[in-house]
Amino acid sequence: MTRSEVSRLLESLSLRGNHVVVHASLSSFGQVEGGARTICETLIETVGDGGTIVMPAFTHRETLSASNGPPVGARRVVAFHPDLPVSRDSGAVAEEFRRMPGVLRSSHPTHSFAAWGRQGRDVLSTQRDNNPLGPLKKLNVLQGQVLLLGTSLQAATAVHLAEERSGRSYLGRNTAVRVNAAGYDERVVLENIPGCGAAFLKLEDQLDPSKIRSVPLSRGAARKIPIRYLVNLATRALESDPQVFICDDPACASCAHKRDAVLYPTSASG
Repeated sequence: MTRSEVSRLLESLSLRGNHVVVHASLSSFGQVEGGARTICETLIETVGDGGTIVMPAFTHRETLSASNGPPVGARRVVAFHPDLPVSRDSGAVAEEFRRMPGVLRSSHPTHSFAAWGRQGRDVLSTQRDNNPLGPLKKLNVLQGQVLLLGTSLQAATAVHLAEERSGRSYLGRNTAVRVNAAGYDERVVLENIPGCGAAFLKLEDQLDPSKIRSVPLSRGAARKIPIRYLVNLATRALESDPQVFICDDPACASCAHKRDAVLYPTSASG
């Protein structure tokens, strides 16, 4: 795709002035002139100064302690610092966006966000070590949108807001390492860490097409979904079945913890 083709595609989603959290797969666009840089630059141009772009800049695979975290193998836990690259599974677009001029990044050691635009600084300022989803809550208040560029609902971190709203006791607690203001590594305690999102795919069949703006990509689609609508949909799903967002992978430690918390809430929370 040429830069102008990417621009026309994004413009068809009516993004001007929107506050969006973006989950992007570069490969879904096919061959793009300029790669991830082109996607980021055209997103900024399309949203404009009146809007806000937020992307996950997660580093949990690098900074999270082994207990209750994703599998870490023999790797060494590293300390979070503002220039630490995002985890590989966050994608090339998220990493390129993090490095764009004017983009800010929060300091959460496992679930930082990068932001650009009108509300960027305010959005990031809501995040705390015990409130990693703060930026998404702020976007929800701003009537923001989830922008899925070739990704599925599995990537939609905003669905975790429904887990928190529903009082799910399986949001995690752990420790990670961060470089402090004095330049030294410090271990910090983290609360309400979101876990596996694989089962968010179960919401795909429940989406109301009238609530979504969608355009095709080379592989998949680009979709704009209101955060509030998506969170309300996920909340109703959890009310109907508390185990709905537990995946089927028997090796998934995150979902094993979720299952124990649902079946044995007292022991899981204590």
